[in-house]
This record gives sequence, C-alpha cells and structure tokens, in this order.
Amino acid sequence: MKFLTGLLSVACLAAACSAAELRPLPWSERLNTASRFDHNSSGRLTISNDAAEKAVRFDVEFKPGTDFWCYPGIRFGADESLADVEAIRFDIKAVQPAGGKGYRHAYLMYDGKPPYVTLPELKPEWQTVTVRVPETAADPAAVKSIRIGANPRSEKTTFYIRNLEMLSSKPPKGGFDAASTITVHAPGSVFVQGEPLTFSLKPYAALPLRWKLLGWNGEVLRSGEWPGSGREELRLPALPNGYYQLAVESAEAPFSGVRSFAVVPDPASRLRNPDTFFAIDSGQSWLGRPDPANPVYPGDAYELLSELIRRGGIEIVRERMSWADCEPEPGKYDWKQYGLNAKLLAERGIRASGMYHNAPRWAKTNTTNLPGDLVAVYRYAKEVAGAFRRTMTDWEFWNEQDIGFAPESAWDYASALKAAYLGYKAADPELPVAIGGYAMIPLPQYADVVMENGAGRYFDIFNVHAYRAIRDYPAIMENVRSYMERHGIADRPLWFTENGTDSEGSGRVSSVIAGMKAHSPEQELLVSEILPKVMITMQSFGVDRDFFFVLPPYNERNGNKDWGLMRRDFTVKPGFVVFSTLTDRLGSAVYLGAMELGDGIRGFLYRQPDGSQTLVYWSVTGIETESNRPDRDFKDLYRRGFTLDVKDGVYTGCNAFGTPFEVKAADGKLKLEATRLPAFLSGLSGLTPAVPFRAVAKRGASADGFDRTIVFRTELSDDFVLSSGKDSVDVKKDNAKLKLQVFNLSDRAKSGRIAVSGGKVTGVPEAVTVPPFGKAEFELGFTPELNGEFRGALKVDGVFEGKPATPLVAPVVAVGKLMQGGRKVGIVGTEDPVNWRKNAAGGMEIGYDGNEQAVRFAVKFPPNVDRWVYPEYVLQLPQESLKGAAGISFEIRTDVPADKISKCYLMAVMGREKEQGSSVDLPYDKPSAKWEERTVRFPDTIDPADIEQLRIGMNPQVDRPVYWIRNVKIVFAQ
Repeated sequence: MKFLTGLLSVACLAAACSAAELRPLPWSERLNTASRFDHNSSGRLTISNDAAEKAVRFDVEFKPGTDFWCYPGIRFGADESLADVEAIRFDIKAVQPAGGKGYRHAYLMYDGKPPYVTLPELKPEWQTVTVRVPETAADPAAVKSIRIGANPRSEKTTFYIRNLEMLSSKPPKGGFDAASTITVHAPGSVFVQGEPLTFSLKPYAALPLRWKLLGWNGEVLRSGEWPGSGREELRLPALPNGYYQLAVESAEAPFSGVRSFAVVPDPASRLRNPDTFFAIDSGQSWLGRPDPANPVYPGDAYELLSELIRRGGIEIVRERMSWADCEPEPGKYDWKQYGLNAKLLAERGIRASGMYHNAPRWAKTNTTNLPGDLVAVYRYAKEVAGAFRRTMTDWEFWNEQDIGFAPESAWDYASALKAAYLGYKAADPELPVAIGGYAMIPLPQYADVVMENGAGRYFDIFNVHAYRAIRDYPAIMENVRSYMERHGIADRPLWFTENGTDSEGSGRVSSVIAGMKAHSPEQELLVSEILPKVMITMQSFGVDRDFFFVLPPYNERNGNKDWGLMRRDFTVKPGFVVFSTLTDRLGSAVYLGAMELGDGIRGFLYRQPDGSQTLVYWSVTGIETESNRPDRDFKDLYRRGFTLDVKDGVYTGCNAFGTPFEVKAADGKLKLEATRLPAFLSGLSGLTPAVPFRAVAKRGASADGFDRTIVFRTELSDDFVLSSGKDSVDVKKDNAKLKLQVFNLSDRAKSGRIAVSGGKVTGVPEAVTVPPFGKAEFELGFTPELNGEFRGALKVDGVFEGKPATPLVAPVVAVGKLMQGGRKVGIVGTEDPVNWRKNAAGGMEIGYDGNEQAVRFAVKFPPNVDRWVYPEYVLQLPQESLKGAAGISFEIRTDVPADKISKCYLMAVMGREKEQGSSVDLPYDKPSAKWEERTVRFPDTIDPADIEQLRIGMNPQVDRPVYWIRNVKIVFAQ
C-alpha cells in the first residue's frame, strides 16, 4: 500500500471539537467487536476480542523484505452512515517486541482512499484520538468504510482499539431504541424480590424525558420524569413479581420500543425439590460461548446464565459436552468451559444433567461419529463421571442417535451405550444413566433394534425429544408407552430432555445478528402461553421430568427459527418469567389429576408440601387444538368464566408471570376467569380431580444374571449395506466378511464361548479369553438365512464365566432379493397429479411431466420458514390396500443437490385427512439428479393394513426445489 497523496493531521483536533457537546450514535456499540473488522494487511493478521483489555486486538506478522502495512477496516451496514457524524473517537495503543523499531505512519482512512488522516504516534499506553469528520472527509455521506492502522517498522506488532464511537450533536434519524438505551441494573434484566429496581440511560440518550412503566400487556402502571434529565439513575418503588416494560419519551428525540424486565421471587424463599418435574436445557457451555457475530454479547455469559438460572428458581438444567474437546489425546483431559460452568452452577445449588457426544478422532475406528474403541468409551465415561461427581447428577449417552448425530447402526450405538454405562457406574454405582434422547416420533424401528441388542440392561432412564403441537402429545405418549411396555421397561423413569415448540413459527423480526431472525413481542407472548401448557400437559401424561428447549439465545434453520427464552443481548423474554412462576408454584407440588371446569377450560390440581391444593387453569386456544401455524397471533385473550365450589373466604393466586391477585368466595362459590395464559390459585382444599393421576413406582436397570461387562461389537465390510434407517443391513453376497469384537470391560480376564446364529458362519472360535479392559477380534464370514419375507438376523450370543452376555443383533433385510423375488403391484393412481394433495411449507405446484413420464412437484418457499414438502396420496381402498405388504418402492430424481437436503421420508399415515392421523416417518436415501429406485420397508411395529395415506417428500434447504416421482409400487414378499 503506497502513500503518495495528501495527508491530514489530527494534532489540533481535540481543540477543534468539544466532545462534551457530542453524543455517540447508538450504532457505535456494534463496531467494537472483532467480527466487524475486515482483514486488510500485507502480513498475516489475526483479529480477536481481548477480554482483559476490553478491546479488539490485532496481531500482525510480516515477511522480511516486504512492505509492512496493516489497516483493518469496518464496512458500514445499511443503517450506518457518516452523514450526521461530526467526529470519530477511539482509544488506541500498540506494542512491539523488545527492540521494536516503531512506526513509519499511522492513519485513519475513508474507503481506503487519500487523503489519509494522520494519527498521533502510536504508544504502548492507551491514548484517545478524536477525528473531526467534516474537515477530513470530502463527502461523509458517501463513505462506505473506515480503516484504522499503521505501517510498522518491526516484523511483529500488536495494537488494540476500544471505545470506537461515532459522535454527533444530532439524535439518530431513526430515533433511539429503548431496549438498547436503557440499562437494567440486574443480571439479564431479572430482579429478585427485595432488590432495588434501578435503571440508567446510555450517555448518548441522556436527555430530558419521561418514563412509563407498563405491564406485560402494555397497560400503563406508573409514569414520571427521569431524574437529572436522563443523566441520573431511575429507581422505581418496589413492585410485585411480574414481567414489566419500561418506555421513555422526549421532546428532543424520538424513542421507540421498550426495555423489558422482570421481578421474581427470592430464591431463598422457594422450597427446594431435587425430584422436580420442571427442568430446562441450558446448554450454556455451547450456547453461552463468546460469539464474534453478536454485537450485543454481554461478556461473561457463563456467569450470567448461571445466575439467571438461580434467580429463576430452576433446580436442574441439561448441559452439553464435547468429548473431543475434553480428551483431544488419550488420557489427557481438559474440562475447559464445561468444568467452569459445572462449578458456577454447583455454587448456586443447581444440579446438571450431563450429556456428551462428538467422539475424538482417535476413539473412532470404522465409525464416522460414534466411537468404535469401547475401552476408550468406558474410560472417558468413568473419568467424566468422577470429575463431575458433585455437579452432574445424571448422564445421558449421546444425543438424538437415531438421526444425524450418529450415522452408524443401531447395534453400534447399543455397544457404545453399554461401554459408557459401565464407565459411569464404575465411577458412581448410584449415578442414574439415561439412554440418548430419540428425535423421531413415533419411535423408529432403530429404537426397537437398540433394545433387541440388550440395551435395556444399560440405562436407568428412558429419554425422548419432542417438538410437536400440543394436540399431538396424546399420540406421542401412546407410542412411547407402547414401546416401553413392549420392551419391558415400562417401570423406568421417562424424561423428555428436549421439549420445544414450533407453534409460534419462524422469527418475524430481524435479529441483531445479520441474516438471522428473532421473535417479535407477539411471538414471545405466544411462547409464554405454549411453555406452561406443554409442560403441565406432559406431567399429566406421567412424564417424570421435562426439559424445555432452550434457555440461551439460539437459532436454527438458516437462522429463521428463534429458540431461546433469552434475546441476543441475554435479557430474558417473558417465557423465562413464566418458567420461574412454574418452578415457584408447582416445583415442589405433587400432581393429583385433571379437573373439569367447563367448556374450553382446562384445569390441573396439585398438592403442596403443606397439604394445601393449587389449581392451575387456562382457556383452550388453537395452540392446543391445531397444528403448528406460522401466522398465529395473541390478540384474543379467550376470557372464559367458571365457578368453583369452595369454602367461603379470601384466596390468593397469581397470573402466569407471578403477579399476585386475591379473589373472594361467598356462599360456597368462587367465581374465576380463565384466559389463554395459565393462572395459579393457591390455598384450596378438599377438591377432587375428575381424572385422578396414579403414580407408578420406577426403578433403574438390572443385570438379571447377565455379565454386562462382556460387550460384542462388529465392523462390517463393504459386503454389507446399512439401511437408511440404520436398523438393518442388506448382504450383497454369500460369506460376507465382518470383524467380530469381544470387549471385556472388567478388571480381570474372562473366558467363555460365543455363538453366532442367523445363517452360515465361518471363523467362530471354539473358545475365547479376553484380557481385562481389552478385546478379542475375529474375522468371520456370514451367509444369512432368510424367511419368506427375505428377512433374517445376524445374532451373537455368549456365555462367560457361567453367565450370559447381552446379545448383538443386526437385522438383515435382503432388499435386492426382495426386489427380485418379491411381488410388485403398481399404485396406478399415483401417476395422475390430480390424485396428489398439496402439502408443503410454501406454494406448491403438482403436474405431469411428459418428458420424464413422471409427476412433478415444485415448491416456492416464502422467507423465514422451515422448508418441507410432503405431498399426500390417499390410497384408494380397498383396491390399493397395503395389507400384507413388505414396503413401497418408487423411482425419484431431483434438481436439489444432496448436501442441500436435510431429510427424506416416506410417511405412512393412519388416516385420510390432510395433515391429520398418526404417521410413521420412514427415511429413504437422498435422491440425485438421475433416476434411481428407492425401496422403503415397513417396520414390524406397524400393520400395513392400517395405512391409508402416503406422503413422499423431503426437507430441502433451497427456495425452489423440484423433484419427480414415478413407478410407485407396493412390494409384497410373496
């Protein structure tokens, strides 16, 4: 970078502009983060946020003999302009190694073009620089970027910039945003009862103004003048528990929006319950990490999150861990932020449910995600359980193993689960262990295969995830209960370690992070309604613990889905306050049953530790009766009256946000009004639920005479093809090759015999001895025996030291032979587009493509939606009955690249209505640009005769996907 033209000096700028007359424009705050600076240097430049210096740090190293220059720049966003900026002010310092040679130049540049503004000589001490914009920029409004830096004489230099501000005597054109200009003097904007309610304004917004205190619904509660014309703290009188909003207005500048805050019960006044039902997924070690893209990241989010959890009365959270982070090399442990967060939570009396995945590369064998070295699995589980013994009160192994987190087989997961369970129990025999949470509902065949592999003896808690509309939960629970009974684990505790909602739709407003969406205020209130209704409904179904997803700010689906109960500035949404009310009013209560309160009203009765009763009640809305909708609103409160028969007297209660109320009963009647937001009525007695709840005693896993320390594992060769559902294999040829591994996860050698069944097997030894914490490995050949439906199973059993080992079972489905030897019957109606029903998250066109001789499905998705397309074909019964069918085959091709398709399913639906009826989602391999046949096998858990509708589609990640289907056929084994 050459410097040939005019220069401007800033030597007299401090005198030329009185900074006291100027105010920083609000958008200045977004500039002080590493992510805003572009790399622009002749050397190797690293840009980072330096927490100690509270500055952006620039480390640059040059090659000898080159022109040394470093001028990182900031490009202005759409709402950022120098048009009204009168001065640019910042602090800067620079350091060089011993013997440093100083600097040839230091400049501020507009768009990298001359004339450059000469900065004072850089020093290792902080100095403040102020640049007068009108005198140094020819056309400030046309400037698109600035650069700040130097031309060092040394090969290595580090410099820092902090407090970068754009100063103006004029208010910003769009006015001030109350949420960013008002500072709430409480962590995450949450006060506990009894704390002083103090607020202040950012210096740039310190103006004569009035404030208004609003309730959750916008009702004005109080108002007044801000002390000291906005320069002093505002202190409000004590307020009851609740969710509030603070608005300001001034004659000198417009203000928009509100700054919300909450008042919650003092945690010291709450009853504690280690067995509480109400829990939350905090995921703070991942979601609280510094985010360079977030201009309003609060700094120490780990401490902040932990304190908010305490203030909210939350007793247990779900935490996440990466094994690869913590043991990058065998035996070398570094607990990083995971240990810090566990400590921060434990100091506040908060228990954590631990979960990890992400195996290190060295622990993988023939695997992609899951570990293959079971001794390593055991040792890590033992080590992590020991290290976190007083902080993590239970562990679950892996996360959503039935989908993309574990592309390996169900029997691979079962083997790894066994090793992890043994390691956890070696550290603490009383430590509860949960199976990884299943993502797919209804539970897939994969989950059945896991249990066929003896996994039931290796977990104490069954674990599911759900993100469905409330109306779907009865069917979800029926499916889960049926599964648990079928596999003999109906007496295990049932947890939902992730339970979230799509009922409010994708975010409707822009986030502070570019390209992401955030909840609108209306959507925040919708979540406040959904959260308690979902959790209480789940408790009424007999779920033992429910973790709402998720506490910190978090986006998915290309940034469109906003999940968290906190905003990106780590202030809480109203849903957090509702959760705090749940823990306060019901956290230590025992659920008694459901009440009948009248049409359109739901009620649930609880018994408190002191013997009194609490009634929770609300009005039913579409959130409970309809499928998820992106256009839902919060305009109608659905007020409905009802009467309780109670003793005369005054009763107390609170609304969903904890704000108290009193009601009086007379003549044995208590008149109440329900709204869409739950309310809690306390001090009741003598009420009897219409549908009493009957608790079932729960127990953990048992060895039942088995030697659980012997674990079988396979490594299948390319002679086997894993099904898309990861629940079976096809065998391409006879005498297919595989490795059988026998692990001994105990401290003494064990001898025994193994038996491999399910076909002709070669290579099985007469006897085997396995060293302590070691393995024996054998090369086997396998030719499956198939039944009339072309099914079979590779099964490994064994007896060691007189005790049976749990089996390894790999189901075999000979798809190739099924296609060759089975009978196919075409579903003729699928060839006519008129018979397909539109079903997608966007506008859909269905037509016949004569060139392809296929039905063509084209979709145009609107912005900010979860993209899915699953057109429906209603079977013409009885002639198209699937009774006795083994599966469905079809040909498919698409213009969507495989890496832009997240999921592909054939959905077998037990019902004929659009988007109605229970369904089983059966995955198939992603299609390509060429025609390929897919065969989807029906699992044993459903009767094909019950299927009345088929949906065949995908979840594409493009705006306008197109795919074609032809030759849809029913496949019969005979």
